[in-house]
Amino acid sequence: MKKSISISAITSLLLGSAISAQAASNDDRGLYVGASYGYMKARDAEEFNDENDISRLLVGAQLNKFVGIEGGYIDFGKYGGDFASAKTDGYTLGVNLTLPVTETFGLYARAGQMWWDSNYNVLGAGDDANGNELFYGAGAKMALTQNVDLRLEYSRYKVQFETDEIGAAAEIDELDTDLDYANVTLQYMF
Repeated sequence: MKKSISISAITSLLLGSAISAQAASNDDRGLYVGASYGYMKARDAEEFNDENDISRLLVGAQLNKFVGIEGGYIDFGKYGGDFASAKTDGYTLGVNLTLPVTETFGLYARAGQMWWDSNYNVLGAGDDANGNELFYGAGAKMALTQNVDLRLEYSRYKVQFETDEIGAAAEIDELDTDLDYANVTLQYMF
């Protein structure tokens, strides 16, 4: 129930922003979609020291040449070891702040919230857990055509397990982890 309310809120916010952005005739505004492919490294957790190739889908609204709102779905895949493993995915909603360097190139910072779900296994016992954490990142984007941008990006997502989700095993600091994601994104602006 909580997840469907969050998804509905994200969708409403993005559609409202997109309609506002589309109403303006400025080329710096509009709705966009994109897909990312990149490399994920699970860090700061002894048992979750793993690497995966992962993908992300995104939809956003560029409000002006400096500010955009972006939502997405990211699948981190399975990571872990003999003591603990997890398969995690999540939905994100964030803000991208862009510093245009030239007409076709810009640098940006991004931050927002990720709502994640994880199927985990600790010492042979498995279950589901979920949570929400802040994420942040930075990148560079370059216009390939009037409607297509290429983005290079690095983001950090955090997954923290709570005691009420996985019991006493949550007290083990090695289960909380940072998921670092370096990727290439192709973005199409309508």
